[in-house]
Parts: sequence; C-alpha cells; structure tokens
Amino acid sequence: GKRWDCLYTWDSGFIGLGMNEIAPRFAEYIIDTYLSDESNPDYAFLHHGSPVPVQIYQLYEMLQKAENKEHILSYYPRARLYYRFLAGKIRGSTTGKFKSGILTTYDYFYSTSGMDDYPAQVAMMKQSLRDKASPVITTAQVIRFGKILSIMADKLGLCDDVKEYSADIERLTASLDKYSWDEESGYYSYVLHDESYEPTGIFRTSDGENLNKGLDGIYPIIAGACSENQKQRIIAHLTNGKEMHSPFGISAVDMTAGYYKVNGYWNGNIWFPHQWFIFKSMLDLGESEIARDIAHMALNIWKREVDDTYYTFEMVNTVTGCGGWFHNFGGLSTPINMWAKAYYSLGTVNVGFDTYLEATSFNNEKTEAEITFTYYGKNSRFTLLAVMSEGKDYTATLDGKEIIPTNINGCLEFSLTADFKETHTITIKEK
Repeated sequence: GKRWDCLYTWDSGFIGLGMNEIAPRFAEYIIDTYLSDESNPDYAFLHHGSPVPVQIYQLYEMLQKAENKEHILSYYPRARLYYRFLAGKIRGSTTGKFKSGILTTYDYFYSTSGMDDYPAQVAMMKQSLRDKASPVITTAQVIRFGKILSIMADKLGLCDDVKEYSADIERLTASLDKYSWDEESGYYSYVLHDESYEPTGIFRTSDGENLNKGLDGIYPIIAGACSENQKQRIIAHLTNGKEMHSPFGISAVDMTAGYYKVNGYWNGNIWFPHQWFIFKSMLDLGESEIARDIAHMALNIWKREVDDTYYTFEMVNTVTGCGGWFHNFGGLSTPINMWAKAYYSLGTVNVGFDTYLEATSFNNEKTEAEITFTYYGKNSRFTLLAVMSEGKDYTATLDGKEIIPTNINGCLEFSLTADFKETHTITIKEK
C-alpha cells in the first residue's frame, strides 16, 4: 500500500483483496483487524476515511478461494455487525436517518465513495448540505453487502438472517427507485432532504443538470438493484465513448457533463477500484466483452505507464492516458493484480457477486478442471472465467451436457444460465 497502507478503510480492503491473491494469511490478518464483534462496546468495525465496505468483498473473495470454507464462514457474525451498522440498524448509527429510506455516511466522513472531488459531493459541501444530502453508493453497497451475507447465511442455515437481508434489500431498492432514479439523464441521483429529513428532490446544478452523472450515479447496477430499463441506460453510459468510456478506461465523471474537468483528481480521471466493482457486475450480467474490455484497458495502460516510469500512479488521465498524482500508491491499484490473475494465471476461476464457488480443482498441467458453483442471482445470463493452459482446444460440459466456451488465449469464458440457488458442475477436458 506504500504511504497509505493500513487504516484507510477502502484502501485497506483493496490491499486485503490483493493479499488474498498472493499471501492469504495477510488477507485474513486484515479482516481480523477490521471486524469487531458483539462483545466490543466501542465500535462495530474499524473505520477511517471513506466507509466503502470493501472488507465484505475481501471476505467473500477469501471464501470463494478457500478450501476450508467453514473457517472463513466463522467470520460471518462479525461481518453482520458491520452490515447492521452501515444499514442504520444498531449502536446509534445515523446512516438511516432520512425518511426517503436512502442511506448516508456523511455524518462520519466527508467522502462516502473515496472520490474526493466528485462533483455532487463538492457542490454539496459548498452549499452546506452535508446533513441533508444522500449519495447513491452507500445504499447500493449495503444492498450488495446484504446479498453477499445472505449467501453466507444460507450456507450456515440461518434462515431468519436471510429473511432480514431480503426485507432490507427490497426496501432499499424501492427507495432508490422512487427517489433517486432520474429518467431524464439515466443516472441515479443525490437526493436532498429538509430539516425534518423528508425528501425534497434530486440534487441538480443551477441549470437543472443532474449532479450525479458519474460513478456514484451508476452504482445500483453493481448492487443488482436496477430494472431492465435502468440497467440498459447505465450500460449505455459505461460503453459510450463520449460519456464514461474514455480510450483509457471508465471515467469517474461523464465526459459530457457540464461540470466534468480534464485536470481534476477524481473528476476527469480513471481509477481502478470502482472499475473492479463494475467488472464484477458485468460478469453478473453476462456482459463478458465489457468485463474483458475493462480489465484489458487497465492492464495495457498500467503496463505502459510502469514500463515508462516505474511509478505506481494513483490514477490515469482520460485525455492523455498518463498516470498522475502520487507516484507510489499501491493499495487502490490492486485490481491490476486481480485482472491479471483473472485472465492469465493458470488455475484461476472468476465469477461475479451472484455466483458462489462451492469447489474448484485442476490437474497439474491445467488442462482439466472441475468447477462446482451455486447461482444466487436473478439475471438471464451470467459469466464464469476459467484460465487453462494456452494453445490447446478444450471440451466442456455443464452437468454432463456439452457447452461451448469462448477460448481467448486459454481463458475460457462461459456464458451460463441457471435458476436461483441451483448448483451445477462444469467439467473441462483437453480435446
């Protein structure tokens, strides 16, 4: 993590995700440090900086890769405590104070997303609306947090907990849809509230433009909390070369927005961590080409910059493709390692947030594999990636029936369908 190597909440979560790829015992050390428990009267989780709950994604990735899943599942009660605080349900949490039902963490830190100069947040601070504005990311993250914990609770047989998460997910999704979605722009919005915390409308510029045309405004697609129309509108933003899809990666802010800058910090730049969340959600949605595009744009530009400078820059500019700001910033660059593993590291399996890996096994030559998974999503199609030895042809079956993956340099991309909570086995063999 270099200079920012430990307490900053979402940096540390990404460092943990990186450690899970190369040194799992350090990943577990980070989880053990961050999570509290019911016997601790002082805090529900260790917090510093932007409270993006990356630790739950780290825990989930640890669980996906673990052979001893019971050990990782033993962290579930501590993760549940983290969730209940962010959901505004325990220990004096104020995240759920708004009567719109949309959550906020602005009582705890000036940034809810890690995006320091994000336009909606900057405008909110300038207008002294911190106590009255709710972002999108907090609610979207809690929805996805609840879905991950619901999978873990299902594995532990905790039916009442599953019901709790389901009720929260339904309620929070409805709140975002009712108050935050802006049909005109096709983005979710910051929502303003009055002194009684009643919602008063969408946060806009003085000219009426939605102030949330950017990463915060697309976050419900990561939560799996969008209607088909909302999903397609967001995908259109993410893939439009004039809006969020720059030649070097996904811009934090829509490049057509009146408040977009080419020389900001987050505003006008490309950052890898939120792109990783989008990458995983594209696997959930079966959008394998978009997922691959995100990963390879990042890998290629990272290689170019490191080869030229040997610096590990924080971000990449949307116009020049050059890295910038701090020159040794390891934590939030962790997705580079994860994308390299996902497409090039033999014996690696990658899925979205809705798919639970029950077991994976490969032969020594990585020419045969067996992958058992359970699907917890509701999408019509989803993607599974498996990295096999390059330069060979493979046959594959799903529960004994032939399926044909896309083979890209040994990375097999499977486009799959399954019903909720169905368990399946993919078998891969060399022809």
